[in-house]
Order: sequence, then C-alpha cells, then structure tokens
Amino acid sequence: MAFAVFVLPVAACAAVSTDTQRMAAEVANADWRYNRALEKSDLSALRDLLLDSYVFTDPTGRVSGKEDVINGLATGRIHITSQTTRDVRIEVFGAAAVETGVLTSKAIRDGSNSGGTFRFTRLWVKRDGHWATAAFQETAPQRQP
Repeated sequence: MAFAVFVLPVAACAAVSTDTQRMAAEVANADWRYNRALEKSDLSALRDLLLDSYVFTDPTGRVSGKEDVINGLATGRIHITSQTTRDVRIEVFGAAAVETGVLTSKAIRDGSNSGGTFRFTRLWVKRDGHWATAAFQETAPQRQP
C-alpha cells in the first residue's frame, strides 16, 4: 500500500508537467500568430487574440486598448513590418500564463519610428478554448556600463 501512495503523486506530477508544457507550447503558438497578425495587419486574427479588456503600455508610458490597436492598424497610424521575439520564457498558471522575453520590431506609430528592441511582459488568458492576450508592456533595456 505504501508503494501505491508513493507512485500516485509522482504520476500526478508527471501529468501536470506534461499539461503545463502543452499549454506553454499553445501560448508560444498564440504569440507567433499574434506577431504575424500584426505584421499583416490581420484585424480579424487580432480581434481573436486580444481580449476586450486588453491593455498595452509602450516604452514611453502611453497606454492603449484593444480598439486603439485595431483602429491604428486599420487606419495606417500603426504599421508594423516585422516583429520577432527571443529569449522567451512562459510560466503557466492554470488558465493564465505570463510570457517574458526580448522583442524586436520595425514599426511606425503616428508617423514616428516606434520600433526597436525591448524587454517585454505579456499576460495570456485561456478563454473558450483559446489563448488571448490581456496585457502587454515593453521597456527599453538598460545599457550595460
């Protein structure tokens, strides 16, 4: 009986780890689809990938919501030609996940260059079977002395 008690928690941990890995891979895929949707100004995809309550804080401290992003892309006020991420880490917490990493973009917003390389934090939430982003903040990295 002691053997069965020992095996069950190990098996449960393995199942949780596999489930967490699967969900982290789903988030990574959602991030890839989000970046491609921005590059293509795919408003339909972005409507699915951004929660209605989405909040974006850019490196200047400017805060934008879902409709600000959608309307900016639709009108050409925002134009993103390239957006890639690297050094990505995804931590899953049930139906939520926090993604951090480095983002490099080529972008124009309101006629000015808004691209560059940034550290970022993104909050993902799983609703109705798919992942959507609730919040995103990017910060210009500090220069090393």
